[in-house]
Amino acid sequence: MKAPTLVILAAGLGSRFGGLKQLKPLGPGGNVLLEYTAFDAIRAGFRYIVFIIQTPFAEDFTSLVSSLPSDVSVEFAFQDQIWPRTKPWGTGHALLAAQDLVRGPFVICNADDYYGASAFVRAVEFFDGLDPESAHCGLLGYRLDATLSSHGDVSRALCAVSDNACLTSVEEHPKIKRKDGVIVSEQRQGEDIHLNASDRVSMNFWLLTHSIFQFLEIEVREFVEQYQHDPIAECRLPDIIDTLTQRGDVTVECVPHDDEWFGLTRAADYENAVSTIQALHDDGTYPTPLWKNDA
Repeated sequence: MKAPTLVILAAGLGSRFGGLKQLKPLGPGGNVLLEYTAFDAIRAGFRYIVFIIQTPFAEDFTSLVSSLPSDVSVEFAFQDQIWPRTKPWGTGHALLAAQDLVRGPFVICNADDYYGASAFVRAVEFFDGLDPESAHCGLLGYRLDATLSSHGDVSRALCAVSDNACLTSVEEHPKIKRKDGVIVSEQRQGEDIHLNASDRVSMNFWLLTHSIFQFLEIEVREFVEQYQHDPIAECRLPDIIDTLTQRGDVTVECVPHDDEWFGLTRAADYENAVSTIQALHDDGTYPTPLWKNDA
């Protein structure tokens, strides 16, 4: 199998975090979170990385990735060059910006989440033997209780899974938190929905093939036309994939994944991220400095 591509979503503005969290140093050598994602992917066999960013930050990201191993190819896709808007259109729209750069099967994930080395090993295993143009895709499904924040509510896409482990729906819950000892999804109207700790959620770690783009452009274009006068509407990738699975255009296997995850949603998450990364350096998971040797 040709090595898959890694696509990193790094075009968000970090409104809840209070700044551009993609470029916030947190490693002992000043490394940012997406560098650990790149390191783990490279170690698993990825050799081609596409960063989806905003044009004004091109120089910052170019400098950031200059330390990557010489046998890794890097390219940039610019979300703000397709139907530009002050607030980015969302992750579905962002992926469309990378359409001409993606080669074969690919992983797409967030720049502000930590997925760990095993996530990329699982991705390589999933793609092994899969037709590069297959309409069968995958999603790493994390346990809900492992993805909550102690600093407030979180937005999570809850996965419903069939007996054959395929997604039947992906539903966004914008306000999930622990409340009185249980996990609830707060509703604008009506009573809170109680959720199970073991429920599987999407952390936007998708295992896709290039065939997704034949549907993606249509869905994004229709969304933009419908919401062109709404300054905050988001064209989310999970919503698009949910539509495609409901129609039968693609099938998505939910691959259970229970390893460690953490992210930078709010500024309060930063201290925990720094201490967690430091511990991973201390136990030898990562070398210090990170790019001392080719991964």
